[in-house]
Amino acid sequence: MYLCAVSNIGYLLQKYRESSQVQTIVNAFSQPLPRLQLEGLKGGQRALVLAATAANTDCLHVAICETKEEAAYLYNDISGLLGDTKAWFFPDSFKRPMVYADLNPTHMLQRSETINKLTSATGKGHVLITYPEALFEKVVRPSTLQEHQIDITKGEKLNSDFMIEVLIEYGFERTDFVYEPGQFSIRGGIIDLFSYGNDLPYRIELFDDEVETIRTFEVTTQASKQQLTSVRIIPNLNTRFRQDQKAPLLSILPPDSVLWINDIQFVLDKLQQCFTEVEKFATKINVHDPDELKEIFRDRAFVIPGEIVAGMEDMAVVFMRK
Repeated sequence: MYLCAVSNIGYLLQKYRESSQVQTIVNAFSQPLPRLQLEGLKGGQRALVLAATAANTDCLHVAICETKEEAAYLYNDISGLLGDTKAWFFPDSFKRPMVYADLNPTHMLQRSETINKLTSATGKGHVLITYPEALFEKVVRPSTLQEHQIDITKGEKLNSDFMIEVLIEYGFERTDFVYEPGQFSIRGGIIDLFSYGNDLPYRIELFDDEVETIRTFEVTTQASKQQLTSVRIIPNLNTRFRQDQKAPLLSILPPDSVLWINDIQFVLDKLQQCFTEVEKFATKINVHDPDELKEIFRDRAFVIPGEIVAGMEDMAVVFMRK
C-alpha cells in the first residue's frame, strides 16, 4: 500500500509537470519580473502546482503562507512531493508567533540551518516555505556569514588551540560531551562539534595536527552516520551579529527567485501587527530575562512592512487566490 501511494504521488506530480498550465507558468518566468495570478486551486492542488513548477525550473521558490499552521501543512506536502532535500521550512524564533517571551531553540536552529542551506545550496527546484512572523525577523547577510564561517577539510592542518579560541569567540560552549547546537568538546585528537547550521554534530579526528577523518554521529548512540570530506561551521545566527549585519530575508535571495503568495496586504498587515507587539514587549525586557532573549531585542533587528514591499519589487510573483 505504501509503495502504491508513493507511486501514485510520483505519477500525479509528473502529470502536473507535463500540464499546459504549469508549462505556461514556467514560460512566464522568462519575462522580466512577471506577475501571475492563479485561481481555482483547491486543497492539495496548490502544493502540486508549486511542486511541479519548482521541479521544472532552476530557481528558488519562496511560499509565504498566512499562518504558521498553513506553512507547516504546505511544507509537509512539498516534502512528500519533492523530498526533504528540496523543501525548506523557515520558522520564527519563538514558541508561539507574536509571543516574544519564550524562545524556541528548535526553531532558532532551523532558521540557522535554512540560511546555511540557502547560501550554499546547489541543484535546482528548491522551495522555501515561511509565514509573516518569520519574515519579521531579519537574517544575517550572506557576505557577513561568509566572513564568520569556519571551513574544515580532510587532510588540512588544524591547530586545536586556535580552534578553541575561534569557537569560544563565536559563542560555542566547551563541554565534556556535545548534545545540542553551540557545543564542542576536545578529547586528545578528537574534536566533537555541534554547529548551529547542522542537525547532527561532527566528529573531527586529527593525526598530529592533520584532519584525518570527518563524520557526523548520533548524540544518543555515538554511532557514525556519514563520512565527509569537509564541513562548514557557522555561529549562532540569531545573537552573534549586529543589526547592520542583518537584512530582510527577501533581500538576500537569489535574483531569479520566485515568490508565491496569497495576499500581499494580509502579509503587510500581519507584519505591522508584529511590529506593534514587539515594541510593547521590548519595553518589558529586564535583567532577569535570558541573555539570548536580551541579545535578540538589543538591536531590534526586525523588518518594517516597507522593506518587504521593496523586496518583492525585484522578484517574480505568483498570486494564489484562495
